[in-house]
Amino acid sequence: MTLFKEKIEDREYQSKIFETAKTGNTLVVLPTGLGKTIISAMLVDYRLEKYPSSKILFLAPTKPLANQHYKTFSSLLAVKLGVASGSVSSTERGKIYGEAQLIFATPQTIENDMNKKTIDFSDFSLLIVDEAHHTIGNYSYVKIAKMYSEQSFHPLILGLTASPASDREKIKTICSNLQISNVEIRSDDDPDVIPYIQKKDIEEIKVDLPQEMLELANDLKLLISESIGELQETGLLKNVQKSRINRVTILLLQKSLQRQMLSGKRTYYLIRGIILTSKLLKLYHAYNMLSTQSLTAFLNFLEKIQKGKAKTDKELSSSKRFIEIRERTAELLAKGMEHPKLKQLELIFTKHFNDSKKAIVFAQYRDTVDVIYNSLSKIAGVRPIKFIGQGKGGLSQKEQINIIRDFESGTYNVLVSTSVSEEGMSIKGVDIAVFYETIPSAIRNIQRRGRVGRFSAGSIFILITRGTNDEGYYWLSKKREKTMKRIIKNIKENPDTIKQDGTLHPFI
Repeated sequence: MTLFKEKIEDREYQSKIFETAKTGNTLVVLPTGLGKTIISAMLVDYRLEKYPSSKILFLAPTKPLANQHYKTFSSLLAVKLGVASGSVSSTERGKIYGEAQLIFATPQTIENDMNKKTIDFSDFSLLIVDEAHHTIGNYSYVKIAKMYSEQSFHPLILGLTASPASDREKIKTICSNLQISNVEIRSDDDPDVIPYIQKKDIEEIKVDLPQEMLELANDLKLLISESIGELQETGLLKNVQKSRINRVTILLLQKSLQRQMLSGKRTYYLIRGIILTSKLLKLYHAYNMLSTQSLTAFLNFLEKIQKGKAKTDKELSSSKRFIEIRERTAELLAKGMEHPKLKQLELIFTKHFNDSKKAIVFAQYRDTVDVIYNSLSKIAGVRPIKFIGQGKGGLSQKEQINIIRDFESGTYNVLVSTSVSEEGMSIKGVDIAVFYETIPSAIRNIQRRGRVGRFSAGSIFILITRGTNDEGYYWLSKKREKTMKRIIKNIKENPDTIKQDGTLHPFI
């Protein structure tokens, strides 16, 4: 190897994966923190030595992650690097494509430049796709991989992920879209990986809603039941038992009704059905906020409905039962009541946290992030910072990068984060992670756990409200992760069959 600035640690599994990746398009499935970046750097070095005048493209889903990879590779390899992002002009990006040998970019930027013919892949010898599980559907990765394979004189693709999918068809699609001929997989219990795995203690903490909150939840259920009854009176779902109708049923119905509207239908029953499904989805969300999040976040949502101008909001906010629920919620908050998860969260930090540690608290919703932040700010020695996505009122990518820097340097010692910190970005030195609620996605659960214990042992706490979606989602994600591991085991045991045609046909 010629481009590495200094000698890297010799890990047997990384060398074996690298040797495989040299021979053809390879999907690498490797737990977070075990050096997928080093493997890709080894392959970059090899391809540039083999094709000295060629270029390499490294794709990452977000600009902060692309920038992070850029900094990592800057310290590893003596090669001219560049970052192509939407924040610079198309002309400037064209110069980067011409001058740099190793280019980091988001897929959206590259797709735009493909369409404008600003980039041509003929002299690129390697495409690295980080978080390769996104290579499905209309995601830009799919189009880029296809065009790269068609244009490059010396094509080679390396896909990287910690968790491919829990569905056979999705894994098959990922491999097909990246034209994969090799799959290299390691799990936590592989002999060559075990020495580098840090211990993670996982504790599930279950809580019960107090009687006052249970009563609010029951009243919400009555509102939901009434709306379902009205929906059935219009003729929709009339042959389905009420007990079998849930949020997913309503969501699918709403999409069907919207498609009919787009096709030109404008009947009273169709319009009424769309209003009622919208109302129901808001009620389901309200119930979830109450049962798994916090009273404060729940009241905030009710007040948004009350101030809303849509017909759905007006119908809900004029309901006597809705008004009573909102007023009782405000009274309970005034008396100091909150969701029991918050008390457990405080206990976790009181018992297990000190100034030498760092922690991440994961939460689904921004309102919940605000509540958690305010709660943790009152604990001595805890210096929290909110870490949320861009969106409306969110953080810019530059602000996200600065927060991670300040967290790693110790200015803050707790990240209170939405899903933005789950994927990809390396956040160093996290000792504790708290999952404020459960999520049904196996991939996201694996990503959350991967934030902890990268360099030393870590602790994970999962908060679960009994009798709510928390319990169902917890077991669903475990089932999906078990399925994913079974699929991966099948692939590991049958590698030669995959190499024959670059697909996973044997497992479908």
